[in-house]
Amino acid sequence: MTTWIIISWVLVAILTSVNIFVFLKLKKASEQMMKMAFPNSKNMGDAMSQMQNMMGGAGGMPPNLGALMGQMNNPQMQQQMKAAMDMLAKMQQGGKGRR
Repeated sequence: MTTWIIISWVLVAILTSVNIFVFLKLKKASEQMMKMAFPNSKNMGDAMSQMQNMMGGAGGMPPNLGALMGQMNNPQMQQQMKAAMDMLAKMQQGGKGRR
């Protein structure tokens, strides 16, 4: 009976150490990505505040989104969008044959 308790606690300790190791690796990777995205930031909080400022504050959308949506009614913009979608469709069809 006591051997099973000891074995279970050893397994708990091993799994906990694996979780901590993975967490630290993921934290390091996310900090490196934040430093690449926001090179002027000193820590994660600073990078997050820069990102919120870029996104336009608490709204979560860029401030000029309304102007961009207004341009979508422009016939020239619609033609450019259709051309881009056609090009994307051709690229996807071409990629299927290579795989």
